[in-house]
Amino acid sequence: MTNAMLARNCILPERKHGGSRLRGAKVLITGAEGMLGYACRAVLANDYPTTSVHAYGRQFLDVTRRDTVLALRSQDFNFIIHCAAVTNADDCEVFQDYCYETQVQGTRNLLELAVASRAKVFYPQTFLIFDGSDNEIDENTTPNPLSVYAKYKLEAERQILASQVESTVVRMAGFFGGDERDKNFVGKFTRHLASMIKDGTNTYAVGNRIWQPTYTVDLARNSLLLLDQGCDGVWNMASDGEVSFFNIARECVRLLRLEDRIRIVPAQQQQINNEDVAVRPERAVLSNARLRKHGLYFQRHWQEALAEYLNRPWFRSLFPHAPFQ
Repeated sequence: MTNAMLARNCILPERKHGGSRLRGAKVLITGAEGMLGYACRAVLANDYPTTSVHAYGRQFLDVTRRDTVLALRSQDFNFIIHCAAVTNADDCEVFQDYCYETQVQGTRNLLELAVASRAKVFYPQTFLIFDGSDNEIDENTTPNPLSVYAKYKLEAERQILASQVESTVVRMAGFFGGDERDKNFVGKFTRHLASMIKDGTNTYAVGNRIWQPTYTVDLARNSLLLLDQGCDGVWNMASDGEVSFFNIARECVRLLRLEDRIRIVPAQQQQINNEDVAVRPERAVLSNARLRKHGLYFQRHWQEALAEYLNRPWFRSLFPHAPFQ
């Protein structure tokens, strides 16, 4: 990747074009049934009501099928929000060809559609393209993926940045959101927590890997702001603050007021590593300095966002006897 690719700057509307780029635009969302795709769809409907949104899950738009993707050329999209991906890193180690077809070939197909439509591409990237060796990861940190999932996600990003297609790439921290769609740690843990409460389990061990749990709604809203204001190139985006999986599990239990029902205890990290198929960094923390510099950082502290998330109706139904705040 050249420095020029990373140096594409945000041209704020008051400096150049003026107005909203999303207002009245035609937007395609791939992977729309996933966590982030669903959040983007919801934020567009709420914050940009004049936008025409075409949101497709895999059953309606399989991005690995070039003919199906290019059949949308007549739609003349202004933006393509490309959320379709195989997101289970462990599965990608086992089904590497499928991971490649979705992450890399799927992105190649979407780029062809973008060229035909003269559309701008938004690509959400994973923080797992980094190995965690840097204390704080900024936009100029050299990626070093440790897993097949991250390797192919990085290859897809490089395809986009090397193309002539206008694009915005946001490298995101690990996130939570989407209620029943939540396939990441908070979603898996809370569903398992409900089962443990039902079964009478009173202790559960969680590891100490460090991350920045970030709410999909905050990510979607902040990312769409970048698109609306014409910000190109590579950006980092993560919640305010960092925390271990162990401590966020404890915070979930506290917020759900289940501390008298279950106790979270530290797991041996080597045991966690042995259970994982894909290798992950022990700590990977993204810098938000570029967003802050441009006055475009609108992420909340992870505790504030998590408290809002766990107060949603989905969790009230998941924990019907919990004394919610």
